[in-house]
Formats: sequence, structure tokens, C-alpha cells
Amino acid sequence: MTKIKMTALVAVTVLILTTLLTACQTALSTQQVQGTMSVIVNETITAMPSATQVPTIAPTKTPLPTPTTAPIKYGPSNFPDNVDPLTGLTVADPSILNRRPVMIKVSNLPPSGRPHAGLSKADIVFDYSTGEGGNRFLALYYGQDADMVGPIRSGRFVDRWLVSMYQGVLGMMYAYAPEYAKIINQLGYSRVINGTENTCPAICNKNLGISEISWFANTAEMTKYYDKSASALTTKPTLDGMVFNSVPPAGGTAGSELTMHFGFANEGQWKYDTASKKYLAWIDNRIDQETYTMIPWVDRTTNEQLAISNVIVIFANYTTLNGDDTMHEISLVGTSGKALFFRDGQVYTGKWKGVDTTGPIQFFDANNQPFELQPGNSWISITGESSSVTQDTPGVYKVTFLKP
Repeated sequence: MTKIKMTALVAVTVLILTTLLTACQTALSTQQVQGTMSVIVNETITAMPSATQVPTIAPTKTPLPTPTTAPIKYGPSNFPDNVDPLTGLTVADPSILNRRPVMIKVSNLPPSGRPHAGLSKADIVFDYSTGEGGNRFLALYYGQDADMVGPIRSGRFVDRWLVSMYQGVLGMMYAYAPEYAKIINQLGYSRVINGTENTCPAICNKNLGISEISWFANTAEMTKYYDKSASALTTKPTLDGMVFNSVPPAGGTAGSELTMHFGFANEGQWKYDTASKKYLAWIDNRIDQETYTMIPWVDRTTNEQLAISNVIVIFANYTTLNGDDTMHEISLVGTSGKALFFRDGQVYTGKWKGVDTTGPIQFFDANNQPFELQPGNSWISITGESSSVTQDTPGVYKVTFLKP
């Protein structure tokens, strides 16, 4: 008998036997039935051909959702212990926030002092006019330190207000007598560190030829130097007021570039870079008495171009106090004014407000709601109330410094 016929016979036998067992309720014992089935099973295994593989159908897979990064949003208060309230960024060591911000007066002129050192690590850089077409910076370090910041120059009247508002410690190379007296009166001696041969390693002389380009600070050592004073504050200051959101707010228009013009061959420029989502900085490079170009603005400690998350222009009142236009009071405390905010390649119009002498400058949108900055560092240019704003090409802005 062929295997095919045997297989068919076995199948019929199984069917008949199963039917008889069910219908007739046979009295066969369990043992007898098991024995019979054992014979049938063995017969089947011997007689049946090799099983043919039945193709399987893969189950339909539901596509997994693309991973998304949750928006980063903090402020204006209740910042987590490990978040810098001046950048909205998580810090590597939260204990660094248990100190006063270190604020260093950085020179922009003469150009022989460039490239600047340490500006890439600042939480905020304040930029303002010193008269006669010049400007100077005040760099703030809180969430991280910089081993080298400078070159350091003398203080100005406005420094006492900015350092007071951010509850900081000021590093400078003295100041003109009337300005020095006002700074000390506002901050006290312990919060003002003037560079001397005895202040190193906090502020050191690198002996680079002339004093204006030779002095540099180490911000971690600045904190140690200040902490030695009897009145040093070593607990976390309250620096509420700023708001951060990684998602750009609505209402912006094209803002891919900004040039801040203080005078001939004295400009800063920021161009939005879509890859890094930062504004890359450019600075003037004088060719001769009539010509200058813009070159990448690098940090001498890294040789990398400065990259800024938020570029902010605030319009404030400058009062000239002397005939040669080198001494000014800039109204910041208890006042407010127009502001331009550049973030994510867009520009927004709003306002700034100096709430009091111990709180950061606050920013608001056109609807008087807190303006949300991109988490990261900020560059704040303080220009005069009468400064002009032009836009020759859509999204490309230029602010020219003018006093009232």
C-alpha cells in the first residue's frame, strides 16, 4: 500500500473511532483507549510524509513615534536648584550657584588688546557706550567660570547699577575718582576688586606691553578672593526675573542679522547660524583711516567664534556729565524702555524694565507679558534712546548709537 493511501486510511480510521467513542459512550477503559490511540499516533508518524512548511505572514508593525525633546521652560521664578536663572541652563555642579556672580570690566579699545579672552563663557555680556565712538563690556560669570577674562579696564558709573542689580562682585582696573567713589558707595569695598600686583591669581598682570591690554581675571579665583572678606555672601542669591523657553514665541519677524554701530570702525555684528541655532559674532577690523571690514569675533582662549543665544538691544537714557563726552549716567534702575530681542533667527519688539537695585533686568513682549528668551547666553547692548534702527534688507538690522 502506498504512503498516500495509508495516510488517507489512517485519517478515516481516526474520524470513525472518534465518532464511535463519542456517540456510543463506549465502556472501553481509559487504558484501552490510550493504547489504541498510541497505535494510531505511531502509525501516523511512520506513514505520513515530511510536513510542508506553511508560509507565515508577519504581523503589521505600528510605526514608533519619532522621539521629541521636551521644551525647556523656566522662570521668572522657582528655578530648580541646578538651573542657572541667568541662562535657563542646567549647571554641572549646583554648588557653583551658591555665590555672587563675578562681573569683569572688559576693554574693547585699543584694538591691540583683541582678541578678547573669556567672553564665550559669560552668562551675559553687557555692551555700552563710553563716549567718543567707543564702547566697553561688562562680562558676567555665574553658571560657569573662565580661567582668563580680559583685558580689564576701568569702571564706569553704570557698572555700580549693573553689579548691584545682579548682586555681583566687580573686577576692574580702578576708575576716574568721581566714578570710583560712586562705585564704592554703592557696592562697598569688599565687592570691588581692583587689579594690583597683590591680587594675582584673581587678577593678574600678563605684562603685554601697555597696561590697557595686560590685566586679566580668573573668575574662580575672584570668588575665592571675595570669600576671604568678612562680609562675604556665600549663600545663593535670589536672581529671579528672566524667563526661558526653547520654543520660540509667536509674533516674531525675520531677524537674521544685527549690527550695533557705536562709531567708525567700532561695530559688533551678529549673524544667525541655522546649524548651531546661535548668532555668530563679527567685529570690526580697521584697514586704514577710511576703511574697515568685519572679521569673525573669536575668544583667544578657545580660538572659536563667539556664539550667542539671545542678542538684546535696550534703549536707555544717557546723561553726559562732562564736556568731552566720556562720563555718563545711564538710567537703568526704576525705569524702562523699548527693547529688541533677537532669537532663533527672528526679532521681536518689546520692552525692558529695571525693577530695583537687587534684581536682574526683566524683559516683556508687546503685550506686556514676560518675554521668553532662548536658554543660553545673552548679549545685551545698551544704546541711547534716540538711536536709529534701520533695515535695508528684510531681517538685516542696524542700530546706530545716538544719545538724546
